[in-house]
Amino acid sequence: MAWTLFCIPFFLFGCSGEQTVEVNNTVNNETDVGVREVINNSNEVYTGNAIFVDNQLLVAVQAKPWLDYKKKKIEKNLKKQIEEKFPDLEVFVSADYKLFWETQKLLEEEDEKKISDEVEKLKDLAKEET
Repeated sequence: MAWTLFCIPFFLFGCSGEQTVEVNNTVNNETDVGVREVINNSNEVYTGNAIFVDNQLLVAVQAKPWLDYKKKKIEKNLKKQIEEKFPDLEVFVSADYKLFWETQKLLEEEDEKKISDEVEKLKDLAKEET
């Protein structure tokens, strides 16, 4: 009994982590804040990355673990919200972990041309898998 009471606070503390959203946007700070807001307001998303290239936006998110079965619905909802807020952007949203991992690496990249090429490759790869 004492062991259970000792472990419960650690379990609750571990489950109450805040969402983190990383955005690579050198053009427009307003868009940056808006995308962060949409992702942070989603109760189904644990973390996310957003990469802006020209008029394109690639968003890769991780669904909360117990919501993995709803990934397509989460993608669709986030895409709709972002497109409503920023109709001039071409938006692509994915809840695939591999895409999230690859965008995490791209956030550290400095070369805009390489980022642009990689974003196109990632979008093509994600479309093939669906």
